[in-house]
Amino acid sequence: MKILLSAFAFAPNVGSEPGVGWRWAVELAKQHEVVVVTDMTRRPLVEANGVQLPDNVEVVYYRPAWLRTLPLNSTTAQLLYTLWQFGLLGFARRLHRDRRFDLAIHITYGVFRHPSFLGYLGIPFVFGPLGGGEDAPLALKRSIRGREKLKELLRSLLNKTALFDPFLWAAYARATLILVKTEDTRRALPWPFRHRAVVYPEIGIDAPAGIEPAARQVGEPLRVLFAGRLLGWKGAHLAIRAVAQAVAQGVPVEFTLLGKGPFEPELRKVATDVGLADSIRWVSELPQQELFALYRTMHCFLFPSLHDSSGNVVLEAQANGLPVVCLDLGGPATLVTPETAIVVQTKGKSEDAVVHGLASAIAQLGRDESRRMAMASAALANVGIRMTWENRVNGALALLGNQ
Repeated sequence: MKILLSAFAFAPNVGSEPGVGWRWAVELAKQHEVVVVTDMTRRPLVEANGVQLPDNVEVVYYRPAWLRTLPLNSTTAQLLYTLWQFGLLGFARRLHRDRRFDLAIHITYGVFRHPSFLGYLGIPFVFGPLGGGEDAPLALKRSIRGREKLKELLRSLLNKTALFDPFLWAAYARATLILVKTEDTRRALPWPFRHRAVVYPEIGIDAPAGIEPAARQVGEPLRVLFAGRLLGWKGAHLAIRAVAQAVAQGVPVEFTLLGKGPFEPELRKVATDVGLADSIRWVSELPQQELFALYRTMHCFLFPSLHDSSGNVVLEAQANGLPVVCLDLGGPATLVTPETAIVVQTKGKSEDAVVHGLASAIAQLGRDESRRMAMASAALANVGIRMTWENRVNGALALLGNQ
């Protein structure tokens, strides 16, 4: 089968959206011919020394002439991406005339608010998996301050106004299969398309072999790790408060906070307020292999994100033998099982109650080593069987066959 893969974000050896685009191309190419159309800014990454395209993958770079001077950065990305989609259909039609594709897939960016028009090529079209409809109650955003609070309010508003976008309705109407990352995003779609959408996480992992969970010795503190961008909605401030409460309950905890971002000054204030300023190990960033090595020295992974669509770090933590503590919000809860994680409930809860729930989960793991080790073993099995990249991509194509 010849597949056209639309991946605005596309690059090897990275995580997040570019890594997702790359891995879907890699897995699809094991059985099909794949042409990836991506933004021209990805060329230096794809054609860097040492990078080898998989067999059966061809990369085509595209940017409308009227957008050539607009740089791609965190400020322009959403606008540039939206305009890029509007120009893509004509380019894709020309490609289709030459290559005669059997299937089109839109993979990145995977945000439900932005349309893709590949359904107008006249061939089957898979739209997604898409995210972005995940959100948390305002009660859980009470302590997010400054620009981060403003960004949260703006995002919630954009999610609501997207329901009235006629281009989005047209995109969904032409899709053969709509995939969404979470139930939250399915409910956020325009109402006629909700019943057609299938909840299907888009990420997988190459689970390293031979991992043994780190056993906690008698008298050793519980080593807890948070890893993620330091943004208000990532929940690191809740993690800090939860660790402080667990320590106050008599649980010895050694807390490592890995990440960087604009919310860091506020997080350091929170750490000072709860008495952890001098005991948190702050790590700005690490190469992936060093990050994996760090996972294997830890005892549990604490990730109280408020609206992640996916959560690569949750898969990485499990693949390295860590039980997870997360919230029942967004993607992280879809990547774990009751045997691998303690999922803290948020419905109808205040922020203080949720922090208390997180602290209780940390305390449970700190006081019951046999349970923690059982969860660590289950985490390894979960990602090794259920969440491989091969299973993710092949499963999506199987869903297409059911349409």
